[in-house]
Amino acid sequence: MKTDKYLRKRGGTAQMIYVVCAKCGEKVLYYQKDRIGWLKRCYLNRIFAPSDLEKLQHDNNIKTPNDLPNLTCSCGNLIGTPMMHKDKRLAFRLERGSFKRKKYKKEYL
Repeated sequence: MKTDKYLRKRGGTAQMIYVVCAKCGEKVLYYQKDRIGWLKRCYLNRIFAPSDLEKLQHDNNIKTPNDLPNLTCSCGNLIGTPMMHKDKRLAFRLERGSFKRKKYKKEYL
């Protein structure tokens, strides 16, 4: 798990989850969710898998949301769109109803 100022600012609790496509049930990404509540956005620096999405946080060419692709499932379902949060972190704004979240369990690996 990543521990940084954002985690500490939100009370120091986090959980690992999978974002799963609501249409086909395929895992889209593995994410560290801080605190409890709705999953509205996925920050790039909290994505752990798949590797193509995880590498986006280290790409120096990505500076604005226009540099990011939409977050889609392999079935073509749109999961999220790129955005920049008010604290200048890049994220994907998730479309409600297009995904489900599941708690991380080792059996999902």
